Amino acid sequence: MNDWLDFDPDQTIRDFDYTRRAAANMNRIIDSAEFADMDADMIFHYLAKEMEIVYFPDYLKRYIYEKLEMPVPFADVSDETYLKIISQAFSDNGAPYSLKPTTTKKTAAIRLWLTQPGASRSTVFTLAFGLKMTVEEVSEFLTKVLKEEDFDFQSEEETVFWYCFRNSLPYAAALRLLSESRDLPPALFSQKKWDAFSSAPPLYLLSEENLLRYLSLLKAKKAISDAESTAFAEFSALYDRCRDIIAEMYQEESGTMGRNRIWTRAEIRPADLEKILCSGIPVNSNNNLTAMSASLFGSLFRNRRMSRQRISGILSGKHPVERFDLITLLFFIYAQTVEPDWPAERYLKYIDEINEILARCQMLGIYPANPYEAFVLMCVVTDYPLDVYAQVWEMSFDEST
Repeated sequence: MNDWLDFDPDQTIRDFDYTRRAAANMNRIIDSAEFADMDADMIFHYLAKEMEIVYFPDYLKRYIYEKLEMPVPFADVSDETYLKIISQAFSDNGAPYSLKPTTTKKTAAIRLWLTQPGASRSTVFTLAFGLKMTVEEVSEFLTKVLKEEDFDFQSEEETVFWYCFRNSLPYAAALRLLSESRDLPPALFSQKKWDAFSSAPPLYLLSEENLLRYLSLLKAKKAISDAESTAFAEFSALYDRCRDIIAEMYQEESGTMGRNRIWTRAEIRPADLEKILCSGIPVNSNNNLTAMSASLFGSLFRNRRMSRQRISGILSGKHPVERFDLITLLFFIYAQTVEPDWPAERYLKYIDEINEILARCQMLGIYPANPYEAFVLMCVVTDYPLDVYAQVWEMSFDEST
């Protein structure tokens, strides 16, 4: 394995076997002799056939089955049985079936957990309170099943949840602690104090007193740098860089056709970026991108694509900026502008810059166990990243693949 493909576990992944396996397997594909000539095919095959995917309903059912040490074969337990077990557990533990306002009925919500291939972090935390999971079990769901990072200790809510799971406290305790933290005055912030806490938060969160001290310090840090506005600013800056690149592309194309039309950033719209980034995704009769349900990667990528509707929604404030938005925009920039002597240079620069951007937004760094992020990283290291990105998307919608 080449050194330039090694991940620094302290910066990019948690110390779990499956995250290390994900990075090692991705590196094995990239480092193979055939990758240069068969990059899109090999990336598609890795995502579709080789990547370790754990489907949420299967893991949830297996978790309950083993937790209760059920005396019947696993295959003989019906969804109705799991539904009754979950419903009773939520009642016994006084847990809500949604941590957010919802019109979904309890039974309908549980049926979704038992059937839909993916889930959100909020769903995992909801189930954790309802099924009285340990903090280690919740971590397994987050990292192994969702393919996302572990608890985010820059999130007030997730920090409180971690404390509750570690101490077997009910959801009512989480609400109390969150309410108390909202009334806390921000601590006197110092970078030295923050570095001491944030280097290994769980070591300092073993008592309620220390938890509240940490939350007070976290509040002070966020007062200095508001994560949401920072993420929007980062998105806007990346989007403008993308628009400049597209304007230059259009201008060059105009020149080759003898028109010599001058294109400016202001003329580039979300639809222009969608047209280039999503060129491998078929469109329907309304000229909208085909639904993700038609893609083999529908459950893997969970609609992670830069449509014109999503871009417009972010710019108008309708949608918050997510990690994948920043990861995708910077990928487009690197795919179009960074032409190093060797692809590894582009790869390393991309990882450094995206991790810096994500850190400024108080988001977790690039995570190779996540299918979409692994996909982007593998495309970055190819000779023609954007072409490969489009080809893999196109293959995912081809029923013959």
